[in-house]
Amino acid sequence: MTSILTLLLAGAVIALITAAVWQHFRYLRVRRERLEDRQPLLYGGATFHTVTFLKVEAAEGREGELATLRALRGAIESAGGGRVIYAGLVGVTMAESEQLANDWSAVLLTQYPSKDAFERRHESAEVRQVLGGCERSYVHGFRRPALLNGMLPIGLGVMRLLDIALRREPILPFQPLAAEDALPQIQLKREEILQLDDYRNIRDDAIVVVNLIQPGTAEQRGADRSYTREMMRGMAEGGYGPVHMGRAIQVEGEHRFEQFVAVYYPGIDHMHAMIGSAFMNRIGPGKQLGDTLAVATIPVLSKLGGAEQ
Repeated sequence: MTSILTLLLAGAVIALITAAVWQHFRYLRVRRERLEDRQPLLYGGATFHTVTFLKVEAAEGREGELATLRALRGAIESAGGGRVIYAGLVGVTMAESEQLANDWSAVLLTQYPSKDAFERRHESAEVRQVLGGCERSYVHGFRRPALLNGMLPIGLGVMRLLDIALRREPILPFQPLAAEDALPQIQLKREEILQLDDYRNIRDDAIVVVNLIQPGTAEQRGADRSYTREMMRGMAEGGYGPVHMGRAIQVEGEHRFEQFVAVYYPGIDHMHAMIGSAFMNRIGPGKQLGDTLAVATIPVLSKLGGAEQ
């Protein structure tokens, strides 16, 4: 009997490990192929990350935005500086900040060996020249724990298994809601995200929402936790969700944020279906923060040239 139990336990452990590995590489494949994300899985404890928001002159158009991203990538990665791990064009602002400008053209995520390495490269003539050619720019730092981020897909997998075990009602597919029946703020957002359709010729199967977050009061945090829990359930069910998460660190200006999060959604049609759903109409008012900047971006790193690291 003991040997049978041992075999069953060993089989269960192997099955769990296999499922965890499958889940991890399932998300990694999506990040590499759809998001064009080049974040290394392992890196040193001193590693420092930044998110750079760029506003390019409107007259330069989309080619001007890509050219600016291309030039900034080259300046950052020259002389062994940083490594650009994600680049995206901003399709629409999902949530407006009270601290920052809210009209942006593009976003870069970068990894540096250390905060000192970031500061040296950020102050270099090459980087300053590119940023100086923009209408405006803003950089915020963040610490991205490798273990926490590596476990995100596993956590989503566990959440999905619990939903199945507890027979919770599925969230997907989203049930549509007539526009006239939606809350006013949801109606407005449904109209705003129509701007994403202009980017279908670039990529329509992946959106990364980049967030800087400042939590609110205790009451707001409670409401936001409920909202986040329901959103995460949908992400676990649909195989999407957070790809970068960390503690925000101020590197310029006086703007205060506590968290940085970048979340993958499986495309423009998915975003329309989600915002236009009864689900979002029900949980949307629960998203309550002290302040946040959230922009929906379209992956474009492969269009910038240079070595894919």
